[in-house]
Amino acid sequence: MLLWHNLLSVLNALVYTVENMEEYENGLLDDSSIINTTINGDSRVHQHNEGPDDNSIVSAVDYGNASSCPKAAKYGTGPPESCTQPTDPNNMPASELESWFTREMFEDLFPFANLGWGPSSCWPYSYDAFKIASRYFPEFGTSINVNNTVYTADENKKRDLAAFFAHAVQETGENNIALYDTLSDQDASNCFYRGGFYNWFEGGPTSSFLDPKTPGYTPADGNSCASAGLYCSASDQITYFYPCSNSTISNTAAPYKGCYFGRGAIQISYNYNYGQFQDWLRTVNIKVDLLKEPNLVMTKMDPPLAVLASLWFYMTPQPPKPAMHDIVMGNWNSGAKNAAAGYDGPIFGPTSLIINNECSGEDPTNPGGPGESRRIKAFKWFCGYFDTPTGPEATLSCKNMPVPLDQIFYNLSYQPDWTSTWKDVPCTCAPASYGGLIFYYDPDYYPSSFAAQNDYNRIKCIASIYANPSMYSMDNKTSPCLNY
Repeated sequence: MLLWHNLLSVLNALVYTVENMEEYENGLLDDSSIINTTINGDSRVHQHNEGPDDNSIVSAVDYGNASSCPKAAKYGTGPPESCTQPTDPNNMPASELESWFTREMFEDLFPFANLGWGPSSCWPYSYDAFKIASRYFPEFGTSINVNNTVYTADENKKRDLAAFFAHAVQETGENNIALYDTLSDQDASNCFYRGGFYNWFEGGPTSSFLDPKTPGYTPADGNSCASAGLYCSASDQITYFYPCSNSTISNTAAPYKGCYFGRGAIQISYNYNYGQFQDWLRTVNIKVDLLKEPNLVMTKMDPPLAVLASLWFYMTPQPPKPAMHDIVMGNWNSGAKNAAAGYDGPIFGPTSLIINNECSGEDPTNPGGPGESRRIKAFKWFCGYFDTPTGPEATLSCKNMPVPLDQIFYNLSYQPDWTSTWKDVPCTCAPASYGGLIFYYDPDYYPSSFAAQNDYNRIKCIASIYANPSMYSMDNKTSPCLNY
């Protein structure tokens, strides 16, 4: 279907050009009104030029298909013959995403998922797992609550998926650069960017964080790790809210249970991210102790957490960082200086800053090095596959963004209200301009659905003061409010 769609696009372009050539020669049409057919490697690309600022490739003639790609390396013995299938205990309603992003598309895009064995409902990555996870975020890959006028509703939802998949390729893709040694650039790219959802664990497919005898070839291999995989961040407040597990097992190669290294499609890592994801799961009536058993992110299938954790991270802001989804959809406030430089509205560049603090730009060669360059190239490829614009070339990278996200001044978290802690009145909390674990979502910078959580978060902050005042360096002598 994709090949036929692209062939029709080219035929229509040729017909348009021939039919309008006379008008062009008479000066009735300018260059920007013609669809130009160019050569890119050995694959023709048609580009719709809407003006000097629109550099976006709309679609390529031939994005190939999964069957045309060399087989990926396989690790382990493959999925089991029987297993627990992905299910949803909440029976969330179908997402609008399912009306356009089909099983056939998922399996064409990710033929080498799950360590080369392909999409499997017995393992973390499958269309069923993706579908269930997306139902928890009805704005993902849809036009719901998207108000920008830069792109159409159809373009917006496709750009959203393109951005998520671009980061998934960089984070857990096969990333087989050897394809470019034997194939043309276009054919190599068609297979390279079909390599997403390949790895389960950070450092995979053979992860040095795990026991060399069970190095990550089954999801259960991540149940314990070596010390390098602990990823435990500690401070008075982090340890209070999201304490790392100290449990161990009798395995000298991988004795630790509290392992918070990267897992999932875009790899959440560190105890505070596992803890915050666990907090969110409780809001949708899913009770699971990820701080005690972090590998449930890979093994739990009711609902399937490997994709759900990644979507949660993609869809959820953590001040001072907006959600990646909100940046791609334009639901964010970048501040006056960034806006003046074109870094506002629905763009891709700052999403790389959020996920891994990368702003090195795009390499001139393919596939280029890892990091932001590969994220940009992947976003371009997926936008082409979905026949949707990438947006201005300049803002595909965050390299030239004038003001980094953490330097845009506004309140970020709830903290004790230091103006009243010394008074003989009950302790309370107020928004503060520095970061913390209890977020304050400034209504001028975050969508209303998150700003609506502020009252709850303020109360949570007050409760934490009384429960553990020492983590705020408070006691009954210096902070009389604790006596109330």
